[in-house]
Amino acid sequence: MRFSKISVLAVLAAVMFFASNASAAVVIGGSDGWSFSTDGQVNIFGLYQTGDDVPTNVNNPFLGATDDEGFRLKSGFLPACFAFNVKAPTMAGLDMGARIGFYPEPANANVKNSFDGQIDLREIFFTVDGNFGQILGGKALSLFLGQNLLTEQTLLGAGRMAGNLNANVGPTLGRIGYGYVYPQFNAQVRYTTPDLNGFKVAVGIYDPSVITSGVLGGNATAGDYIAGETKLPRIESEISYAGTFGDGNTVKLYFNNLWQEAKNKTAKEDVTAWGIGGGAVVGMGAFELTASGFTGEALGRSIMLDTEALDATGEERETWGYIVQGTYSFGQNKIGVSYGGNEFEETSYEKGIRTGGGNAEIESQYMLTAMFTHDVNANLKLIAEVSHIELEWFNGEDWKVEQFNLGAFFLW
Repeated sequence: MRFSKISVLAVLAAVMFFASNASAAVVIGGSDGWSFSTDGQVNIFGLYQTGDDVPTNVNNPFLGATDDEGFRLKSGFLPACFAFNVKAPTMAGLDMGARIGFYPEPANANVKNSFDGQIDLREIFFTVDGNFGQILGGKALSLFLGQNLLTEQTLLGAGRMAGNLNANVGPTLGRIGYGYVYPQFNAQVRYTTPDLNGFKVAVGIYDPSVITSGVLGGNATAGDYIAGETKLPRIESEISYAGTFGDGNTVKLYFNNLWQEAKNKTAKEDVTAWGIGGGAVVGMGAFELTASGFTGEALGRSIMLDTEALDATGEERETWGYIVQGTYSFGQNKIGVSYGGNEFEETSYEKGIRTGGGNAEIESQYMLTAMFTHDVNANLKLIAEVSHIELEWFNGEDWKVEQFNLGAFFLW
C-alpha cells in the first residue's frame, strides 16, 4: 500500500490527469467550505552516458543521437513540482476547483556560473464536477498518448538524456520518442462523462499546433515546410475502462485519438495529422503487465506535430510505436523491465535523396530499460536505472548507447 500511495502522489504532482483525483499532503481549511492544498516533489539524479559515435551520411533527428559521453547531475524525467490546489464549497450540486503547478528544474546549463534555471508552468486549469461528469478548462496534459506516457515506468525515473548530455536547462527525456510521441501540456476545454460501470469517455478541443518538417520554438530554418494556418481546433478523445477480475486482480484499458488540419500559406496546401493509440494495464498480485501502442501520420518523431512531422515537401510522415513492460513488487521494493520504440516510414522524396547518394533518414529508435525502486518511507523513494538505446537509419547505419542513472525523490 505504501508504494501505491507514493506512485499515485508522484503522478498527480507531476502530470496530473484529472483534477478531481488530486490528493494533497498539506491541506489548509478555509471559511464557508473553501480549502487550499499543496502537493509536489523534488528529485535529483546522477546520470552517465556512454556509447558509439554518430554515423556519417545520415540525418540525425531532433533529440536523436549524440557523440557526447559523460556525467550530469540534474532532475530525472520529471522536473521538481510545487502545485497549488483550490477547492470551492459545493454549490447547486457543482464541485469547483483549480490547480496551478510550478515545475522548476534543479540544474542549470552545465556551466558553473549560470542563473538560467527555468520554471515550467505546465498545469493551469480549473474543473467543474457534477452528476453530468466533469468539465476542465485550461492547460493540462493532452488526451492523445497521455495515458501511454503515464503508465510507463520511466515517469518516475530518468530514461535517456537529450543531445549534448542535456547541456541546456530541462529534465531528461524518459521514453519520449521510444514508444510514444510526447503529448505535451496544451490549452484545452475537455468534457469527461461520469463513471459508467467502469467506463469513461473524454473529448476535448485543443489550441491547434503548427505542423512542420523542422523544429519550431525559435529553431525553424528557411528550408522547413511549415503548415502554420490553423482555422480549426485540434480534437482529441479517449475511451477508458477500469475494473477488477478474478481474486482482486485489476485491469485498465484505454483507447485515444487525435485529428488536426493546418495549411501552408505559400503552397496553399492542407496537411492532416491523425493518430490512434491505446493500451492495457493488468495487475495480478505483485505483478503488473503493461502494453501500449500508437500509429498515425504527421505526429512527429519524438515531439508531437510541430517537430519533424512532415518531409521537406510537406508530405505527412507515418509513425508507429509500442511499449511492453512488466513489474514485480516485493516489500518496499519494485523491479521492472520495459522495451519499446518508434518506427518511421520513408517518404518517396526521402528515398530519392538517399538512393541518389544523399543522407538517409531515421528508420527506428528503440530502448530497453531495467529499473529498481526502493521506498525508504512514505515520502522518500530511491531509484536505479540502466538503459540500452539503439537508432537505425534507412541506409543500414546504426548508433548504440548505454545510460546509467541513480536518483531519489522526496514527495509530499
